[in-house]
Amino acid sequence: MLGKLRIRNLAVVEDAVIEFTNGLNVLTGATGAGKSIILAAVELLSGSRAKRSLIRKGAESLFIEGIFRVPRYCAEIRKMFGMDDGDDQLSIQREFSVTGRSRIRINGIVSTGGNARAATSALIELHGQHGQQELLDPARHVRFLDMSGGYDDLLEECRELSALFRESWKRLRELRVGQEENREKEDFLRFQLRELEGLNLEPGIAGALEKRINMLENIRRYRSALEAAAVNLTGEGGAIETAGEAEKAIDSISDLDERWNKASEEITSAIITLQETARAIDAGRSDEWGGGESLEPLQERLAAIQRTARKYGTDADGLAAERDRIRGVLRGLDEGSDGIEEERLATARAKDLLEPVLDRLSEERRKVAARIDADVTTELAELGMRGALFSTAIGTREIRAFMEESDELDLSGGGRDEVEFMIRTNVGEELHPLADVASGGELSRITLVLKKLLVRERRIPTLIFDEIDTGLGADMGAVVAEKLSDLSGRYQVICITHLPQVAAGAVQHISVEKTVSGGRTRTTASVLTGEQRTEEITRMLGGGGELRERLAEELLDGGKSARSSAG
Repeated sequence: MLGKLRIRNLAVVEDAVIEFTNGLNVLTGATGAGKSIILAAVELLSGSRAKRSLIRKGAESLFIEGIFRVPRYCAEIRKMFGMDDGDDQLSIQREFSVTGRSRIRINGIVSTGGNARAATSALIELHGQHGQQELLDPARHVRFLDMSGGYDDLLEECRELSALFRESWKRLRELRVGQEENREKEDFLRFQLRELEGLNLEPGIAGALEKRINMLENIRRYRSALEAAAVNLTGEGGAIETAGEAEKAIDSISDLDERWNKASEEITSAIITLQETARAIDAGRSDEWGGGESLEPLQERLAAIQRTARKYGTDADGLAAERDRIRGVLRGLDEGSDGIEEERLATARAKDLLEPVLDRLSEERRKVAARIDADVTTELAELGMRGALFSTAIGTREIRAFMEESDELDLSGGGRDEVEFMIRTNVGEELHPLADVASGGELSRITLVLKKLLVRERRIPTLIFDEIDTGLGADMGAVVAEKLSDLSGRYQVICITHLPQVAAGAVQHISVEKTVSGGRTRTTASVLTGEQRTEEITRMLGGGGELRERLAEELLDGGKSARSSAG
């Protein structure tokens, strides 16, 4: 349950601490006093998007903290945040600055919006004024049904198998489209392949041709250099002969001074190296270097490769890769549709796995819908809608993606059921879509009943209602108060209300008031007791006067009995 809510610099709330208790807590105040800011604070704790306009004028940031008591049955949340057996308290803080920086802390540790949503969704069921509008959208009705269903494992299996089918279907579709596109341009691909194969491409071909051309263009300089090197090494007075003379001279004195032995050895080694080099040069001179090869064909081949590379926007190696790619595409076309057939079979297997799960999900939804229809109809009668009939229409649509050669993937993870809430408000009338016939007051009552059923399945400890009594007249106040009081016997209920009967039945009554001081508007929240509650309920009844004051006291006395029976 929500034990305490701290709000600082949120809109007109400068600094407020609101403590809540078990049972029914109500917040009342004049229209525009800022009651719904309390709801906005809880939504921010839940990780909702913050806006700079929410920060109080002149402040650098807003700050909200919710302190919750986490029941033992919320085991996943307790485990997520490391709560031991002796620790029931969970603090969620949200700070948002004018610079746009948002920070969330859970039990003092910086955390994420996802963790905040996980915690608050397990601890709070929040119904704002937009919540009734969700009931008017048939696309959301399946969500209401599933949240009340208790078949989460089946939903998860459906989502997983639907994802498996979708992935296989997409791969099959891509293969078919790719094959069709390749068939359409097969002639062009074969033309490209002939062009690329005619270049006789091999790794490093452009560089090898450039080197060969460069050598052929410089053959005279090549031969002249080898000739000069040979003469200088082996000719008369050449390096080898001169080195030999030096070796003899050193040898002639080695018996007089042995330190020259090493020098003699080094000269001998140098002579051997020079002789090897000379032999290599002689071999190069004797080669028919160039092999009679003509320069012009090499230049033409290199130019052809370079022209084609520019055409394809790549280099010579890229041309070889493109040639191999085109070979692969054409080979795939030549070898037939083995890959397509394999993927078609995989898609069929995925469909065979999925269809029984879709059938089971439809069956479970119908079972739950029947139970909800009976419960809602009974509850609505107790809320003054005698003769009303609530019914959940479930239709099963055909999945076109299951058909062979279908080009539409019309399968979501939620199955193939189309769910819409229907209602008959009076005996003798036909059932019509909820959005077509429900008035504001009827919608408020239906919402209250559905929320009651929803939390029963999900075991959420705290319910927050923002003006659940919208559109209801005073004649229904006592009935709604009784329902809320009944709910508060099993859950903590926090309710923003305009109905005095609801306020009178609360365990704790919080007044939200807006004041102007020093040219600034401030909203404050305070717990009312004794005469303060009488005065506030008198105001809610329409103002002062002895009669209204006496009626307020009677409502409070009746509320004591209701609170006693609920607790």
